[in-house]
Amino acid sequence: MTGVNTVGGLRFPLFLAHGLFVGILIFLPLVALGETEVGQRNFPVVEPEGLPAKPEGVPVEINADQIEYDQNRDEYHATGSVDVIRGTVHLTADEATLQKLTGRLTALGHVHLRDEQTDIWSEQLELNLNTEAGVITNGNIFRKDRNSFVSGRRIQRFSETHYRVKDGSFTNCDAKDGQIPAWRFTFKDIDLEFEDSLFGKEVWFNVNDVPVLPLPTFRYPLGATRKTGLLFPTTGYNSKFGFQYRQGFFWAINASQDLTISPQILTQRGGGADLQYRYVWNRQTKGTWLIRSLYDTTQNRGRAEIRGGHVQQFSPDLSLRILGNYSTDRSLLQNLSSSGALRALPSQESNLTLLQRLDHGALYLFGQYLQPLGAGGDSTFQRLPEVGHRFVNPDVFGSPFSLTADTTAVEFYRQQGFNVGRVDFLPGLSMEGLHVGHTLGFRPQVKFREVAYTRGLTDKSAQHRETFWVGAEAFTNFSKRFSMGEGNWIRHSVTPNVIYEFVPQTKQGALVQVDAVDDLIKKSLITYSLKNRISEQGGSGNSNTWLDLLFAQSYHVGSPPPLASRFSDIWTRGVFHKPVDSQQFLSALNLTVDAFFDPGKKEFSQMNTDAFIQGQKVWYASVGQRYTKAGPRVRRGDIWNPISFNEMLEPADKILYLTVGGGLRLPHGVTLGTKWYHDVRTGQTAEWDVVGLYQNPCRCFSLGLFYQELPDRTQFDFLISLTGLWGTQGYGTQLMKAILSPIMSGEKGLPWDYR
Repeated sequence: MTGVNTVGGLRFPLFLAHGLFVGILIFLPLVALGETEVGQRNFPVVEPEGLPAKPEGVPVEINADQIEYDQNRDEYHATGSVDVIRGTVHLTADEATLQKLTGRLTALGHVHLRDEQTDIWSEQLELNLNTEAGVITNGNIFRKDRNSFVSGRRIQRFSETHYRVKDGSFTNCDAKDGQIPAWRFTFKDIDLEFEDSLFGKEVWFNVNDVPVLPLPTFRYPLGATRKTGLLFPTTGYNSKFGFQYRQGFFWAINASQDLTISPQILTQRGGGADLQYRYVWNRQTKGTWLIRSLYDTTQNRGRAEIRGGHVQQFSPDLSLRILGNYSTDRSLLQNLSSSGALRALPSQESNLTLLQRLDHGALYLFGQYLQPLGAGGDSTFQRLPEVGHRFVNPDVFGSPFSLTADTTAVEFYRQQGFNVGRVDFLPGLSMEGLHVGHTLGFRPQVKFREVAYTRGLTDKSAQHRETFWVGAEAFTNFSKRFSMGEGNWIRHSVTPNVIYEFVPQTKQGALVQVDAVDDLIKKSLITYSLKNRISEQGGSGNSNTWLDLLFAQSYHVGSPPPLASRFSDIWTRGVFHKPVDSQQFLSALNLTVDAFFDPGKKEFSQMNTDAFIQGQKVWYASVGQRYTKAGPRVRRGDIWNPISFNEMLEPADKILYLTVGGGLRLPHGVTLGTKWYHDVRTGQTAEWDVVGLYQNPCRCFSLGLFYQELPDRTQFDFLISLTGLWGTQGYGTQLMKAILSPIMSGEKGLPWDYR
């Protein structure tokens, strides 16, 4: 089967596009006989900005084999290789006539008109150079920024972005060398505004030039602004929910807010809808809120969740942040969510933070609500509210002393059990700038802590506790630079650090234990660490860290706490990153290690590693593992010092978890990717994701398939995108993006970036 369509001198041969045809049949909803209007929401909510004005009084330059001037008519007539230039507008033709007074230009034969954004080819063109309006006969238009091709028997040009076209077609396919587009719209009449929308009558959607979908009247958004209308539907299949269909409607309320309503049907679980509201009321206020609801036919009840956030900057120093996460029942995420991270949440948090920055610190109001999911219940303490103040004076009266003071007052509320109030006052003093020969630094520190409670654990009378923390820290740094030639250097720096900390023994058995402020055990500890860093420095001043390696261990001067040894496990944290020369087979190599080594038993008590390797934009592989031996484990840091190992946590089961992922480009536009989460100890796969994407040669459409296997169900989602027009949105789209973006970032014609 052969055929030819000519656009601007390019020949487009037919090619097979049955995949797109099948995709359209799967995804496109039934179209009513009335007007079909498609929405566009894949842009942030922003305030509109003005456009620059066009320059006036630009002269016209004409070149040709022969130019004649008619003085009576005040017009030029040019023949043979005609070339007309006015500013950014450039026209070539076999023959042209220009009326000097009106600026009307008539061109015949092999006409080619181009400006910064558009190329036009035609048999005949009439154009007013002053207004840039005109009429094009049997013409073709190519819009460069959108890769859009428009052809028509008669085209009226009102401006460089606005056209009216009769008996023509529209596509974003980049077909060449005699190929016909994989898809296009054909129409009787359309009004085309590249910065606004396309409105057509008697429209057909064609696949491989075969009409497959009639659209009697059709409107579709173009440009970078949001438009009200239907979004591309999402379909899929779930072994527990049945077939799924979601159809979104997008309402662009105004330039600063929009609303998306997405009803959905689950044939074996019920129906519901998503409601998403986005807003940017001004430069200081923005937010996004999502409400998901479902009438669950298996439980005969309605279920819903709300998620969102609000940010507001009242002034440069006063801000408000709100985070909301709430479900109508504890098992909703476990039952309905496809996200492994959400299904595993023990609780979800909602909070409010009002922050006032001060000259020497900050004042805040904080409220927190924890909704128990996998653990906890009505006895979970909530912070309703917490008020805090932080004071910082880095140099008291110009001295080397630095003074801090943290004060918090919080009311802990819960539905079941007693409530308790707490006030915590923590002043601190440290001395900076002490050194020995500018080589060895020394920093003494002291903090005092007074904590008062409205009641005790069993005693209803007020309780209090006083304690203090003393720290003495010594540190230094060694660094050497090695030349690699051509202005490139390798720098190796070594930073040893030793700190001694002391906290006296206090009685806390009678106190309410809510968080780390209430758990202040005795501490007499020396922690020493050694940090190694190797970095590459270029002649242009750029720096790239190859290796960042830290070793740390603590030693108990006095008797260690229960389950702890005098020498703690050795903590190792390493990050290796060496981007390989882009001309090499490997383009990236990253390795991260976080481990604890028990020197007494000469074994690793914890070992977490992540490795990532990539070969250009062709393939990548990632492997990660999480291991913790059974029994007690080291507590990493405490409220006094994040790098210290004073306590051991209660014994727990062994953890051995493995994650494997990768992506690979195959011939014929096919890209595959996967991510596998496996619990080696139990032998159960927590989640397995597989994605596949097909892109046609000119990248004007893509078809995707997402498969997910969870312990209790499997799911399929179908994805499609038409470059510059439509793209399937949803969880499957975001998952495919996460898996394939290492080798497909920056490309066009993708379900998550169809622009």
